[in-house]
Amino acid sequence: MAKPSTTKKSTRKKTRISKRVSKHYPVQRNIRPEEITAGAIAHVVRSDKLLSNVNHRLYRQSRVYSVKVNIDPDYDDLSAQDVNVYVLSDTWMNQKAYQMAKKTFDDNSKEELAQLKTSKARWNDFRVDHGLPLEIGTGLGFSETKAYQFEPDGGSPYTDKVFLDQGEYLMSEVTDVAGSLHAFRWTGASTSSTFNIIEQYDLTGNTNANPSTPQSQVAYDDLTDELDDNQMTHLSDDGNLPPYAENVLPNACWVLAATIKSGGPETTRMSTGFINAPCGLIILETNAAKLDGIILEYKKGDYKGVHAPSYLE
Repeated sequence: MAKPSTTKKSTRKKTRISKRVSKHYPVQRNIRPEEITAGAIAHVVRSDKLLSNVNHRLYRQSRVYSVKVNIDPDYDDLSAQDVNVYVLSDTWMNQKAYQMAKKTFDDNSKEELAQLKTSKARWNDFRVDHGLPLEIGTGLGFSETKAYQFEPDGGSPYTDKVFLDQGEYLMSEVTDVAGSLHAFRWTGASTSSTFNIIEQYDLTGNTNANPSTPQSQVAYDDLTDELDDNQMTHLSDDGNLPPYAENVLPNACWVLAATIKSGGPETTRMSTGFINAPCGLIILETNAAKLDGIILEYKKGDYKGVHAPSYLE
């Protein structure tokens, strides 16, 4: 019996699948941040900025980037160091505060955008600042890292660095009725020129007790054995308040995700494993005189080649 011939439709389908599987998506996901020797106590990574610089395209801040922070075991200038890795806590509270700030920005910009129409800045992106004090060299503040790549010229590739820190990267602002500008920030109290987004979200209201007046008495209590005053009180009063602060949002939005170590007598841990970094913000705090040999490895995904779900949905 003759073998049935392959239809044109099935052949086309196989061709499409083959192309989809074999297609290469160009993205640089491993990034080395600048080694820092200044007196800052910690170093801030803006993942969206570093990815934009390295890949020469816009990566937005309003994403939850999945990233590993690794210490390169082969780095030729690696010294003993502990690195504490902090990220914004991936909580409902933080996400809602960010979403509220974005909505406030959109509402504040609505009339201006209608006037601009197609003249809006092409690479404009909504950004909330970390709010940490940048006091380089004082031993009191934070520095911001830059990405670098190599251009070997016959010497060691670790000394032939090309820093990729060009381009415009500005924080979003809103304008009040008096015409004054205000930026958004995660850390630090609101000022005359900035809004702390956690504080502002906290002002939207408190959690109410539910029920506000617990039930403690049973109707016709003496006539039934099935209903009990104490059980009625337990079911209506124990749990009518939430298992968290009902009226205050703690303005402490950072969490210690991991501590990585290199050298020294202590147990070595060279990688955080993949962690979620809302808005791509990461703080690297070290006990050493400098921060070096760090590699940021971003997980592969469908947002321009990296795994970064939207923080606005």
